[in-house]
Amino acid sequence: MLVSGIAAALGYLLMAGATPSVFAFVLAFAGGAILAMLSTTMMPEAYEYGGRVVGVTTTIGFAAAFAISWAS
Repeated sequence: MLVSGIAAALGYLLMAGATPSVFAFVLAFAGGAILAMLSTTMMPEAYEYGGRVVGVTTTIGFAAAFAISWAS
C-alpha cells in the first residue's frame, strides 16, 4: 500500500507538466499492459471453462470499448 501510494504521488508529480502526446503514450502503454495481462493470465482459464465463445466475446468487448472511447 505504501509503495502504491508513493508511485501514485511520483506519477502525479512527473506527469504534471507532460504534453498531451506523452500522456497519450503512457495511457497506451498501460492499456497494452492490461491486454497482455488478460491474454496471458485470464484468457487461458476463461477458455478452459467457457470454450471458444470467450475469444469472440472478448473481441466484441474490446471493440465496444474502443468505439465508446473513440466516439467521446
